[in-house]
Amino acid sequence: MEGNPDLPILSSGPLGWNGLIAERFRHAPAEHHFPALPEDITSLYLGQPVRSVRWSGDGIHEGPTSKGDVTVKASGQPVGWHFDGDVDLLVMRFAPAFLLHVAEENGLNPSVVELRPSLDGRDNAVKHIGLAMLAEMEAGGASGRVYGDALATALATHLLRNHGAFPQDVSSRGGGLPKDALRRVTDFVNDNLSLDLGLSEMAGVANLSQYHFSRQFKRSTGLSPHQYVIGRRVKRARELLLRTDLSVGDVASAVGFTHQSHLAHHVRRHFGVAPSSLRG
Repeated sequence: MEGNPDLPILSSGPLGWNGLIAERFRHAPAEHHFPALPEDITSLYLGQPVRSVRWSGDGIHEGPTSKGDVTVKASGQPVGWHFDGDVDLLVMRFAPAFLLHVAEENGLNPSVVELRPSLDGRDNAVKHIGLAMLAEMEAGGASGRVYGDALATALATHLLRNHGAFPQDVSSRGGGLPKDALRRVTDFVNDNLSLDLGLSEMAGVANLSQYHFSRQFKRSTGLSPHQYVIGRRVKRARELLLRTDLSVGDVASAVGFTHQSHLAHHVRRHFGVAPSSLRG
């Protein structure tokens, strides 16, 4: 049987993550052929063990595929596969320019950046990032675009460092953010809590790449950008609950939580009580 896999059952596309789309596929045993792909792709196998035959530009590979196996596919190569059982797969596709941008921003020569293809390897970093992406997709983007952007940048950086055809150390620049840059970023966050803040916008305020911004912001504050945004949203929510008659749902919307339940979850984590208990 020849054909294309079913449409994804879950996709990060509607969440607007920068530079990457993650999709979950489930399909029955079949043979699938694809032309040369324009994107670099990594995938995480989520299902029960199966035997598979796969082919790409570097030959044919046959063997078992187990839960947690990671595959890296380089752009520009035709690929295909046949599995002897049902498949459950998380596929993470990079926009063609994104990986090059991350490479350039981290001191690598984008003209020679190329990922080494590999099949059914074990890579705990890809596994953990992939599972975090899956959980965020299942939650409907509950943690905001800044979290998805951070996961995409972390995955790209890890692949460049560990799966590059010409491995190079990703450089780090300096320590924390300069005080004026940190102030610009925190002011930007505080002024825009109601919006779906993305890591790219925060990094742009500091005039840094997303990778360097994340590292330097954490050195300055002790928090990741995502943790900082959540903390500011919870504190603003407390102020609104104390000083206004807005409903809990309206407060959640005003501070950038997509659902009232998300506000309740984070308020309990920070203060140990339900949002209604913070009323004056």
